[in-house]
Amino acid sequence: MLFDMYALLGLLVALGCIRPTFAVPIETPQSSAYVDWRTFKANGVNLGGWFEQESTIDTQFWDKYSGGASDEWGLCEHLGSQCGPVLEHRYATWITTKDIDKLASGGVKVLRIPTTYAAWIKVPGSQLYSGNQTVYLKQIADYAISTYDMHIIVDTHSLPGGVNGLTTGEATGHWDWFWNETNFDYSMQVIDKVISFVQNSGSPQSYSIEPINEPADNNTNMITFGTPEALTDHGAAWVLKYIKAVVQSVAAVNPKVPVMFQGSFKYPSYWAGDFPADTNLVFDVHNYYFENRPATSENLPGLLYSDARARSSDGKFPVFVGEWAIQTTYNNSLALRKRNLNAGLAAFGEYTQGSSYWTAKYTGNTSVDGQGQQRDYWSYETFIDDGFIEGV
Repeated sequence: MLFDMYALLGLLVALGCIRPTFAVPIETPQSSAYVDWRTFKANGVNLGGWFEQESTIDTQFWDKYSGGASDEWGLCEHLGSQCGPVLEHRYATWITTKDIDKLASGGVKVLRIPTTYAAWIKVPGSQLYSGNQTVYLKQIADYAISTYDMHIIVDTHSLPGGVNGLTTGEATGHWDWFWNETNFDYSMQVIDKVISFVQNSGSPQSYSIEPINEPADNNTNMITFGTPEALTDHGAAWVLKYIKAVVQSVAAVNPKVPVMFQGSFKYPSYWAGDFPADTNLVFDVHNYYFENRPATSENLPGLLYSDARARSSDGKFPVFVGEWAIQTTYNNSLALRKRNLNAGLAAFGEYTQGSSYWTAKYTGNTSVDGQGQQRDYWSYETFIDDGFIEGV
């Protein structure tokens, strides 16, 4: 009877009577091979707003619980003892297996999953919540791997002390990760927990580990953020010390698991000479167009291809675009979204190992310059619903 049901669903999909999204997912054989980022290419998404909260991603949630705070740190301060229950409900409901089914229908093969450091350890004095994040992470990752053979990037989006003074680095105005040995030690404890999670997941071959996101020690006025100048050479030396320690720790447990290095907004060539060519390393670059650039929906394809070429690999280490989106600084056009989305997917697929869009789900209602609201430009699930993704 079960076979007949699958056969009927397959026939209906083939005839166009129903969309594949609504068919019962049939498990894809899980690969036993570890990913080699030099040859692996795929499109993916970020699961933002799940284990790290931002005010812009889901404004209804933020308006209800934040008390006007700018960041998750302040949200938890405001909620007090209710921070745990509120965030546990968030973890259980924001991303579910239905989201993974939908993303798979749009050709997604990589999930980049941002977490706060509090998902892994409790740091004295931190207001960030430590709970059951890794339980929910494993449930979704196991489903994505076993059902669709997706690759999972575990992204440590914040580190103790704050890596960039922004809401996502720990909290607004926090830069104390830099040149602080205590916070360095806490960070290595975080990475040890991530390594253990991956190694004991039952499918370590399906993971990459990303130990830092957008470090910046020179962005107090935000003018430099998004440019190579956001991280000074002095700050870069501290980042390099940390990444080398992470590479060593991962290799000591399982050298087949890749380390993904998000080196702020410096080009991969800035860092490549500091690592032997046989290091299991892939660079993550981020490309945004919604501020501090003369970007419009009309000229965006040219900028996408220009960035893809400029930040491509020099042959020593592969490059992946870990974050990007199609909102522009000026004159956003709803009619050009499909063209621009597919231009970005094509550009990054041609010149790098692919990309993960920011983000899978986005309901923020802030108006943009030109037409529409942020949710019209940042939600990959909406693009799937609207039939924007070509070639799937």
